[in-house]
Amino acid sequence: MTQTITSAKTSIKQVPAIFRLINQVMDRPHHFWVYAQDILDVGGGKYDLLTDKLADMGIRNHVLDPYNRSEEHNARIVKLLEARLATHAICSNVLNVIREVEARRDIHKTIKRLTRVDGMVFFTVYEGDRSSRGRRTVKGWQWNRPTKNYARELRREYHNVTVCSNKLIVCEGFK
Repeated sequence: MTQTITSAKTSIKQVPAIFRLINQVMDRPHHFWVYAQDILDVGGGKYDLLTDKLADMGIRNHVLDPYNRSEEHNARIVKLLEARLATHAICSNVLNVIREVEARRDIHKTIKRLTRVDGMVFFTVYEGDRSSRGRRTVKGWQWNRPTKNYARELRREYHNVTVCSNKLIVCEGFK
């Protein structure tokens, strides 16, 4: 499904906070990252800062982003991960910029198809003004929902959904 309001302009040149947040909640973050061989980075944007950081740790980060990567790039990532599923998946500040429920469901379908069944899926969302009133912005769309408000949507897709105190959402077990 395509989005009626593109999220192409929401890509920011920075290592996403999701990396730091995962380190904060994991009991043994070093052990976690050693185990994480391949990461599916859904909506990872047009910059490779996280990919480079993870590569320095020996981890392959596979960015899949229909608005900020070419069709050829995305097709290559899908083919690669169909052959060797990602260990885990991350989706950083993506759900909050997609207006359509079906387009967000497509993200979860992609994650389920390209990530190992025992993998963890990590989400962050930008909360905006926290009003829960979605609106068009100069860069696209923003839901303005607090992190915990995404839990209901995620519980439809994953068996275990934990909203951490640092605004990271950890999901396990695909439905």
